[in-house]
Amino acid sequence: MNMTENYELEISHLSLQVKQLIKMYATVNECTEAEMLERIVLEWNAQQSKSERPPGDEDE
Repeated sequence: MNMTENYELEISHLSLQVKQLIKMYATVNECTEAEMLERIVLEWNAQQSKSERPPGDEDE
């Protein structure tokens, strides 16, 4: 997943406060805002995958 091409589209959906946090985190981590956003999304997706229940375990 390379969000660099879609950076403007993706970042435009975020609130001003979130944009400022991404900018601060990018500065601290010495990367671009696009790279920081990509890291955040990848980590979020990884966390979501870990928390998903296995198939067949649905409540009835």
